[in-house]
Amino acid sequence: MATPIEATPGLAQLIFSTLERFADRPALGERATELTTTPDGRATLSLLPHFTTISYDELLDRVRAVATDWHRHPDRPLRASDRVVILGFTSIDYQVLDLAINYLGGVSVPLQISAPLQVLRPIVDETEPSILATSIERLDTAIELAKDAASVGRIIVFDYHPEVTEQREAFEAAAAKVAELDHPALLEALSTVHDRGADLEPAPQHATAADEDPLALLIYTSGSTGTPKGAMYPDSLVKSLWGGIWKSAGFGGDEPITINYMPMSHIAGRVLMIQTLLGGGTAFFTARSDNSTLFEDIALARPTNVLFVPRICDMVYQLFQSELDKGTPEAEIKRHLREDVLGGRINNAVFGAAPLSAEMIEFMESVLEQKLHNGFGSTEAGAILTDNMVRRPPVLDYKLIDVPELGYFGTDTPHPRGELLLRSSTLIPGYYKRPDLQSEVFDEDGWYRTGDIMAELGPDELIYVDRRKNVLKLSQGEFVAVSNLEAVFATSPLVRQIFVYGNSERAYLLAVVVPTQDALDQAHGNHDLVKSRLTESLQQVATRADLQSYEIPRDFLVETEPFSTVNGLLSDVNKLLRPRLKDKYGERLEQLYRELADGQQAVLRELRQHGAERPVLDTVGRAAAALLGATSADIDPGARFTDLGGDSLSALTFSQLLQEIFGLEVPVGVITSPANDLSAIAAFVEKTRTGDVRPTFASVHGAAATEITAAELALEKFIDEPTLAAATGLSTVDGPIRTVLITGGNGYLGRFLTLEWLERLAPVGGKVIVAVRGNSPEAARARLEGVLDSGDPRLLEHFTTLADGTLEVLAGDLGDPQLGQTDETWARLASEVDLIVHQAALVNHVLPYNQMFGPNVVGTAELVKLAITGRIKPVTYLSTVGVASDVGPQALDEAADIRRTSPVRPLSDGYANGYSNSKWAGEVLLREANDRFGVPVAVFRSDMILAHSHYRGQLNVPDMFTRLLLSVLATGLAPKSFYADGGRAHYDGLPADFTAEAIATLGSQVTEGYRTYNTVNPHTDGVSLDTFVDWLTGLGHEIHRIDDFAEWAERFETAIRGLPEQQRQHSLLPLLHAWKQPAPAHDGSDIPAPLFHTAVQEAKVGPDKDIPHLTVELIAKYADDLKSLGLL
Repeated sequence: MATPIEATPGLAQLIFSTLERFADRPALGERATELTTTPDGRATLSLLPHFTTISYDELLDRVRAVATDWHRHPDRPLRASDRVVILGFTSIDYQVLDLAINYLGGVSVPLQISAPLQVLRPIVDETEPSILATSIERLDTAIELAKDAASVGRIIVFDYHPEVTEQREAFEAAAAKVAELDHPALLEALSTVHDRGADLEPAPQHATAADEDPLALLIYTSGSTGTPKGAMYPDSLVKSLWGGIWKSAGFGGDEPITINYMPMSHIAGRVLMIQTLLGGGTAFFTARSDNSTLFEDIALARPTNVLFVPRICDMVYQLFQSELDKGTPEAEIKRHLREDVLGGRINNAVFGAAPLSAEMIEFMESVLEQKLHNGFGSTEAGAILTDNMVRRPPVLDYKLIDVPELGYFGTDTPHPRGELLLRSSTLIPGYYKRPDLQSEVFDEDGWYRTGDIMAELGPDELIYVDRRKNVLKLSQGEFVAVSNLEAVFATSPLVRQIFVYGNSERAYLLAVVVPTQDALDQAHGNHDLVKSRLTESLQQVATRADLQSYEIPRDFLVETEPFSTVNGLLSDVNKLLRPRLKDKYGERLEQLYRELADGQQAVLRELRQHGAERPVLDTVGRAAAALLGATSADIDPGARFTDLGGDSLSALTFSQLLQEIFGLEVPVGVITSPANDLSAIAAFVEKTRTGDVRPTFASVHGAAATEITAAELALEKFIDEPTLAAATGLSTVDGPIRTVLITGGNGYLGRFLTLEWLERLAPVGGKVIVAVRGNSPEAARARLEGVLDSGDPRLLEHFTTLADGTLEVLAGDLGDPQLGQTDETWARLASEVDLIVHQAALVNHVLPYNQMFGPNVVGTAELVKLAITGRIKPVTYLSTVGVASDVGPQALDEAADIRRTSPVRPLSDGYANGYSNSKWAGEVLLREANDRFGVPVAVFRSDMILAHSHYRGQLNVPDMFTRLLLSVLATGLAPKSFYADGGRAHYDGLPADFTAEAIATLGSQVTEGYRTYNTVNPHTDGVSLDTFVDWLTGLGHEIHRIDDFAEWAERFETAIRGLPEQQRQHSLLPLLHAWKQPAPAHDGSDIPAPLFHTAVQEAKVGPDKDIPHLTVELIAKYADDLKSLGLL
């Protein structure tokens, strides 16, 4: 008879026997809250200035109850090795779920809370979870994930407070969707699960057989590849975490008190949590997943152990710098940071997740008055180094191997250098369902390839040098391929050679530049002149190549001796030998980093203290120079901020700096306006200092607001009382429309709306007034004509004929009072205009709401003011389907009042949060105007607006769709399918000419009331991205399809980077992160549009008298247009 295998104490027994020792000690803590009621009767939660905790016994009781319900569920029991996906931020509920999975021997699959649906869906498809647990915050995403996941039998909602109106509504809406799923699934609150399990006989803890090591945890990581892959943690590896393997790496201690702000999908966040519980300590959680309350939470929790990441250190330093600029003594500031901001009792501080500069380490240690330990490790290998010393255990052995192609060798002096390979007791066995990756991460002898280049200073003492793949990760997380940048900058006519240098501890690049002999001769030996001309040339190249600001060297050394094989700086095939270049220039470049940091802080400090006392233009120029790494002498007052290398993010920093200096808001829209140079920005500051105060984000919502409400957007905050009083009882425009005002007439859709209304009003002697940003009406008109001059003489001729006697162009800006018009012009507009078509907006998917507030919210309010002055005028408003982001699809109900479906909006740094909120605010203001004064309103929420069906060259070159088609055609590469499993799908887009006709037709019909139209393509027709590739292939374009999507994505990126500069500039390169995974296959639009569809059919809009299907002719025109523009 076979001897039975004994069950040995496993992971569950280890965890729970450990936790049981601490009984009534506080284990986990969350911010206390109280229920409050808004004026419209909706219940919300407000944070209180203290934490509440649960004990270890209470934690175990909750875990046992949840595990028991799962185990004993009559229909959907959870068994050992079943996968449970968790989507949400770390919290008490999250830890209960995670530990319940361990209790039953399941497999925990934590998902990145901020990852988009297209990244999460393949993970769910691959892991086939039985249970999908989601926070109420990500419930909408979870439901979308569950739609096509037949394995999901239960959806459990945690961090859910049914007494909160918005949360309850979200749960009820989700329940309705779950009921419509193609497969049965049960939606329940975690509290329901807990209460039911608490009444049952406790489930037994799972025990594993002695010869088994089942999977316990999957952590999906992508690094620089962008493709998620699941690192497998079997029982033995998770047990090592609970066995204290990280304690000697700077984590843990006895009864530690920690603040937990990192997600459980990151190994560092998980390790900190485990080590806290392992030591019988208390883990406090941040109140907001976006860490907006982090410092408040730290001050209240007063942690003893803190894991710092570079971004948090940067924030501490900025607090320090801000106080220092006010004249507060340094010692007093550091005491305040240590005792008040950071809680005053930190006794163990570690930094990890990314390198930290020596200067920042020194600063943080001076604040903390103790050593800041350096923890280095990875998801795949666990702990590797602490304070540059190899951790033994878990590291069993290591070696450095030569990297000849990068010039790193074990024979290097003074220290051996090479790629670090490891043997470790905490190495993962591989990636889930990805055996193909084994050879990439393990060599034939089983050594793990870290991809990190290290230098060996002594036995077991290693320091980080570089990345083998030559993709450098900057301190804020951006990856830059320096060799590609060198190729770009080498196209400058003044550059003979260039070596781009970066340091993972820094947020920007430096360089060594060898000028051409002509550049040297023309400067007659004047070093400053050479450098100034090189700076200008590099900036021009970067602009043409559409480089990001972090890809442009902030400063550089000028080297007159060329790199060569003779001086050992070039290889035999004339490739840069980076180790030699770093040896020669590294110290000088690091010194330049230090000088730049010191110089920038000195200038900024002086500006904050005395900038307001200087001439405004001088201060604006010096501030721009300091932020952009230039000298004041290099700054031309006639230059635009964007021309100097600024982007939307640096413009945000510039805006904040000017606010600190002058004590007033300078919106990003003012800084980035094509009509504004530095002189205009200075003029705005001067005008604001002496003029009337305009509504601001702070005056309407409160400076510290983390959410905004519809109730706050009262018209009284934007429009003067006499105007509002006079509007009561005004008559509404009656009769045929003869004069139309269009904002943003030179925008992509705006130009076609202008053309559409010219075609309607020119024959009847009407007038089209178009507001375009510009320094003068002539400049504004030139901008409008410029966007219409795309190589089709028919369009220009048609426009010119219609415009003669019908078109008036105003130089107008949404950010200015009365759109920048004189009182006389404003009065004329109020008297003459019969319809306002408001399509202008600052469109930016990165900037926060407070920076979109001026042009997009105050600007819309200004048009409401025009609509209620003299007589009540109808308004056609261009919104976006993005109003549903962060709040759910209920906001897209065409028949509903947006103030009811979305009364409260979160503010975050999520994708397009600011833009979507600003368009929502516009809808709210127009609802108010309709309610109070009867302003007729037609709102059109658009999605992707495609090329014009007929006019050559008229397509939106910067949009994602055009970039995709150009990239596919230019590289000749496409995936077998853009969609998961190659399923039938649909692309949601509408031609620009149809969109403009629909908006003009339906908008002009709204002479009373309020109408909302979701302007989308709702057809279930199977016309998808795959269809477009089929059509292009059928038209004779050579496109090679690659079966494996990941292989295509990799080859596609490589091919794009090798394209000529002009093509690469307009390619999908800056948006490739969105194309690392196949999209979900869905045939039809996700956005309901029944009212729009019916209205189009009734009005017989377009050649089809219906919403058009996308056709082969339109896609063929894209290829022709790209060729006519010189892009193919």
